[in-house]
Amino acid sequence: NTKLNDTDPWTKPDPFGHTASTRTTHTCSKSAAEDIVQSDDGALEHSIRDFLGSTRQRPRAGLKADELVVKCPVCSPGKPRRLAYSAHLSTQTGAFVCTNCFEQGSWDKYQELAMRRNFQNTIPRTRATDPPPFEFAETTLVQLRTNLVAHEEIYAALTGHEKGQLRLRPEILAQYGVGLGFLDTGVPEISDVQALVEGSDHAVPCLVFPRTAFRTNSFIEGTSSLADIANSTAQQNKGVISSMLSEMQADSNSVSDSAQAEFRTVQLKVVGWNTAELEMYVPVDEAQPGLFGFHIAGPDSSDVILTSHELDAVAAYQETGVAAVSLPRGPYQLPLDAMRALERFERVYVWLDDDHQGEEAAKLIARKLGVDRCQIVRTRGNIPHGPRSASIALARGYNLSDILEQAQPVQHDKVLDFSALREAVKFEVTNPDLIRGVESKELPGWNAIYKGLRPGELTILSGPTGCGKTTVISQMSLDFCKSG
Repeated sequence: NTKLNDTDPWTKPDPFGHTASTRTTHTCSKSAAEDIVQSDDGALEHSIRDFLGSTRQRPRAGLKADELVVKCPVCSPGKPRRLAYSAHLSTQTGAFVCTNCFEQGSWDKYQELAMRRNFQNTIPRTRATDPPPFEFAETTLVQLRTNLVAHEEIYAALTGHEKGQLRLRPEILAQYGVGLGFLDTGVPEISDVQALVEGSDHAVPCLVFPRTAFRTNSFIEGTSSLADIANSTAQQNKGVISSMLSEMQADSNSVSDSAQAEFRTVQLKVVGWNTAELEMYVPVDEAQPGLFGFHIAGPDSSDVILTSHELDAVAAYQETGVAAVSLPRGPYQLPLDAMRALERFERVYVWLDDDHQGEEAAKLIARKLGVDRCQIVRTRGNIPHGPRSASIALARGYNLSDILEQAQPVQHDKVLDFSALREAVKFEVTNPDLIRGVESKELPGWNAIYKGLRPGELTILSGPTGCGKTTVISQMSLDFCKSG
């Protein structure tokens, strides 16, 4: 019957029966957290496992090796479970950032925000933990790739060497996992993946581009530390944690051999073959962030190519050998998830469509990623009617490796190179009479050489001591004053 202070988040009633004293065991002062990081990395890892276990979260692997995707303590309340996992948490430092609301801070801040009433309401009550993220059956992905090979017209358009065909190698398409599905244009979204594989009488062919991410990481795989969760929280919620461990163990026992790979497909992008405006995603929402071609870049890769479209990434990787990924949300948008995935690369080649819009987007993306490590690739070069993208350049027989070697860093808006001034200089040299300035009446020999003083130009007269520089300049000053 004790009335609690609603303004104090530490004294609000807890839906799981935890008292204020037991809840505060998940938090510590800032200095204490810093001591954990500096003295014992295992202690921080244990703290993260303990807290995520007590809040019954099932963290996903992020696009960085030491990163988890967890619930955002600020914007997850009120969202469906598939959208609540939007915060990226570092297992090395405990720092987090949400790609939805952009809230960020330390591990202590995450715990403090998560102990508030709104976040507690997002913790499942009927299950021990959140269900695992959406998983595509390997047989489904294989069927989609088989569909592509079986469709002679589209497969020839992608792999053929005739005029208008893209000249993509079959093994590279298979490496990226490109497939073919059949979509009914009358449906607002794809609810059945198997229907995408089999199609219907009114379905149209669509290219399917898988987006991949890390399947797991050492943090999620740490079975020994899962036991630590149960031990550390047994006094608080022994039954709930034990049930969670049983469910996770059952999941791990049921995983097939093919699912043990390092990467997993987290989303499919479906694009109409002859219908450019047809574009859908499965699942609709990105429950776990991923990139097309993310699995191509090995752990030792230092360079990566960023393209506008999926087929451009396939073409660039095929011809240059540099891992290539494509932008996930439209040809000119770089979300925070993708930015974080590209942080580990020393050099990023930004290879977008070579038109005005693509050029401006490439400059913007390079500034976001860091101009010191970005190179902009121009497919057309100095050819006005050249190919606009990497895949078109490959289809026309251009050497993509040569194009990549011509990549240039981002130029400052106020700094011009000689190519921008070449025509102006050429005009002045070939038309000296048209650019004459104010001439001296008393020094006709000087006029023959310098063609007068032109407005907006600075003329510097140099020479050894005693050669007459001051005398000449004084005479010219008097001459111009007399002539008005």
